[in-house]
Amino acid sequence: SREAARPQRAWRNVPLRSRAPSARAPAHRARDNTLRAGMPPAVGVQQDFQSLVLACNKDGMDALRQGQSNAAFEQFKYAEAILISNQAEGDNANLLAVTCNNLGCYYKKVGKFHGALSYLRRALKMEVELNTDEVTLAGTHLNICAILSKLEKHEKAVQHALSALDLIKARVSAQPEKVPVDDYSVLAIAYHNVAVERDFLRQYDQAAVAFKEGYQVARQGLGEDHPLSVALGKNCDAVLEKTRKPGRAPP
Repeated sequence: SREAARPQRAWRNVPLRSRAPSARAPAHRARDNTLRAGMPPAVGVQQDFQSLVLACNKDGMDALRQGQSNAAFEQFKYAEAILISNQAEGDNANLLAVTCNNLGCYYKKVGKFHGALSYLRRALKMEVELNTDEVTLAGTHLNICAILSKLEKHEKAVQHALSALDLIKARVSAQPEKVPVDDYSVLAIAYHNVAVERDFLRQYDQAAVAFKEGYQVARQGLGEDHPLSVALGKNCDAVLEKTRKPGRAPP
């Protein structure tokens, strides 16, 4: 059996980077007659259509943050339906990736992990094909990691956490003097999730190293009192205790 003082589960609160406009979504039904299946919209209508999809996603994420799960689901599914009905030569693949990612977050939030995994894997595939930025890709990997951890698939979970870590480390090292706070957060979360999955796999030495490196990143970029810094520091101490116990599993 596992020892006491096990570190917490994979960190799930990956910072969300809004790609939607601040305006509220216009009345949905008023636009339906311009969005016919199989008919690519004209330029002006296409821009209007994209704004509608982004606004649906923004409203959905706002609702999800406020605990309004049903309202969030309605917004996301409406955006998905519009995109599926108006596939204009792949022009809207980025919007579909955003929508799938948000639907994955919705299903994760309501505890439907297999549904979340399906949507997030679809989102990741599209994001890779679209050469999406490293922070977005890392965030998707971390969300998949958290779900796989919940499903007790820790070997797969750690691989996604490591992918996220590689992506965000490359991003941060490219411009170390101009690292946004959000990037430091994602980097610290990636270290945290790698460490947690190593711990589940009883790879205690590797877990301790990841917790320690994550703590140093969080302290430097977020401050010593930030929740991530506190969690990483405490969990590092807990795993180090396990490495000192006799009869422990080898790393």
